[in-house]
Amino acid sequence: MANLTYLHLGEQGTYMGAGFDYEYTFEDDKHMLSIRTDGVTEDDALVLETDEQFAQKLASVIENFRVSKWDGFSKSDSNVLDGDSFGFSARFDDKSSISAHGYMKYPSNYTEVKGALDALFLPLYESVRPNKRKVMTAYFEQVILKDTVRLENQEVHYPYIAKGGNMFSLGRCDCTGGAAWCPVYTDENQPEYMLVILLNEADEKWVLSCRVYRVTDDGEVHPWGEAEIDPAFFCSDKLYGHIFTRFSGDRLLLGVFTQKGFTAAGKDTKYYIDLYDIKDKLTPLANKMVQGPAYDKEYWTLDKLADFIETAQEYGFTQSLKYWEERPSDPVLASGLKDNTNHRFDFILSNNHNRDFYNTLINTPEGQPVGEYLVKGKLYFH
Repeated sequence: MANLTYLHLGEQGTYMGAGFDYEYTFEDDKHMLSIRTDGVTEDDALVLETDEQFAQKLASVIENFRVSKWDGFSKSDSNVLDGDSFGFSARFDDKSSISAHGYMKYPSNYTEVKGALDALFLPLYESVRPNKRKVMTAYFEQVILKDTVRLENQEVHYPYIAKGGNMFSLGRCDCTGGAAWCPVYTDENQPEYMLVILLNEADEKWVLSCRVYRVTDDGEVHPWGEAEIDPAFFCSDKLYGHIFTRFSGDRLLLGVFTQKGFTAAGKDTKYYIDLYDIKDKLTPLANKMVQGPAYDKEYWTLDKLADFIETAQEYGFTQSLKYWEERPSDPVLASGLKDNTNHRFDFILSNNHNRDFYNTLINTPEGQPVGEYLVKGKLYFH
């Protein structure tokens, strides 16, 4: 069999830096590799020198999977818009070559060949540039979870507490607590930071805090900053919470939104927004409280709506005036933090306000739990 002098397998997608490129070249007695992974531009491809043994492994892939049968492959699926394409080429010292390409169409054993080349190229890439998502996952599972449990999808509930007459408040949330994590992306769309959400019990309260870790290019994890978001997050009628990251100007922000108060239409509530500068080690930037409609108001009044609009514009939220005008009874920020958001931590609740509940409430002494009635829900982090 002739000696391999060049090999390239690559895929291209629709967004900048999509796909990958694996390239091997033997020239001037040097075995050279260029490796580009998904999300990395061509200019940032990793270039390194390898050896004859690596070249032999590439040749074995071509031989064992009979890649020579790919030569001349050229197919496309014109029914798919914004799809992916691939290209393969190989050259040998006897002047023979293999060439194949396609758009949403692939040779029958393409997946097996790609997997074999992944197994050769990716370990070399990650030995120099570790996959930060994998580093974060391993750190969370091996370090953070040594001292706590996973927070995601836990069941929670609040008891109703009589306040006299037909009024009520909510008691202390019953949950397990724990930790959840997600990557935080830079403006280059790279996962450079890891955000860990912690919910811990302290002095009969649930304390919510955020830790940020920075992951270096060589795979080291360094504590970056910590902020205690709310010392009573799931206590005293707190019902909604959202944690998010987004860019505002040239700042990478960590934002926390909480609602205090309990009505489905957001009446008689207070909304709190806290912002931190992630790149500056969670330096506090802003704290804002917005008062929701009074309990005896049917919907959001124009002045309250204007207050929310002003707050949203000031802190980079992307909800539109049209959205708010169409949904005047919505506790706006509690359901609207979706645009340009990398992640959310929240919980969905259900209740049982029926005639039996109100009859029980009226007959319950002030300060006592209202029978077996609970507000139930689930914690989410996504």
